[in-house]
Amino acid sequence: MIIKSEEAEVKLTSQYYRKSFLWTCLSVLLLNTGMTTNAAPVKQTDYLYNTTTTAQARPANAEAIFKQAKQELPEDYYALYRIVERIARANKLDYSPWRVYISPEYDVNAFAADVNLVAFYSGLLDRLHGDVDAIACVVGHEMAHHIKNHIAVGSAERERILQQLRAEAIEEVAAEEEDLRNDLEEIGVNDWVAGNAGILLEGFLGGRQGGLIGNLVGSIFGGGKERRVKEAVARIDEIYAQKEAQRLQEWRELNHHQEFESDELGYTYMVRAGFKPQGCQTVMTVLSRLGVTASDTHPATPDRIAAINGFATKYSYDVLVNEGKSNLAASSVPLSYGLSRDKVTLRINSRQGSGDIDSTLPQ
Repeated sequence: MIIKSEEAEVKLTSQYYRKSFLWTCLSVLLLNTGMTTNAAPVKQTDYLYNTTTTAQARPANAEAIFKQAKQELPEDYYALYRIVERIARANKLDYSPWRVYISPEYDVNAFAADVNLVAFYSGLLDRLHGDVDAIACVVGHEMAHHIKNHIAVGSAERERILQQLRAEAIEEVAAEEEDLRNDLEEIGVNDWVAGNAGILLEGFLGGRQGGLIGNLVGSIFGGGKERRVKEAVARIDEIYAQKEAQRLQEWRELNHHQEFESDELGYTYMVRAGFKPQGCQTVMTVLSRLGVTASDTHPATPDRIAAINGFATKYSYDVLVNEGKSNLAASSVPLSYGLSRDKVTLRINSRQGSGDIDSTLPQ
């Protein structure tokens, strides 16, 4: 992920299914008019509806394959096809298909999602337009997330974990006295576990001001028992706050580590494929000018720039390039492409998937 993660994936999901509906409408229209999905090039649009998907239409040599792709694919999809395809072969990552999606939303972002899906927002492509080295840096970074199996903690999983921490805090305090657990359940502490209230004392007892539930506690327990319950709730809040802060810090450190790791691995991917390492500096310059700072999901841009500057010393440019040339020579036939079965993403086929079925079946 270049800037953010969870919000981007949510936007992808909504765009993804809106376009699936649009494709359904177009499919009906094509069937009713007797047209096929190979009817005409679609270079004038950003969509993939008419992209060739049949192996029979595949040319026999590399030059013809790329020529056909340039004719059939929209400009941005063609650029991403060429970059992903080359990085995959140059790094021996062509053993499984890759997919590419371009969101029309004008955000400056890209991210990895699902299985081998690299997603770009149009705003980022606009800012990197024509700079294949910079785009290759982003592609390499997102492919690295997949290869390293970096899995972001989604909002549902995040809330489940935080609920577990709340339950642990209650359990620790309830274990102190035999009858305290029943008292806590009586004031609805379990509802706090399942909810989003940050502070139990304020949410259920009304804090120091009392409040409706605070008065209710007084009417239920009264006197010393009321004081004991309020003290127990305060301890629950304190224990949970410590647990939450520790877990959030762990998530932050993990996210930062994964971003640094993907920056580094993605750098080697793009250089091995023959792209210039200065492309990564260009990407970081864009982020700097946008004022991107450290967040829970990403390190500060100056720290990423410093790390990228160190890669030139850590890795020999010539060694990486020569490794890439060797890998490309060993896998000299370009990977084919097609419209994914989801009718939304561009699929860049694996080495095995780039042949026709008859030639790959056992003899």
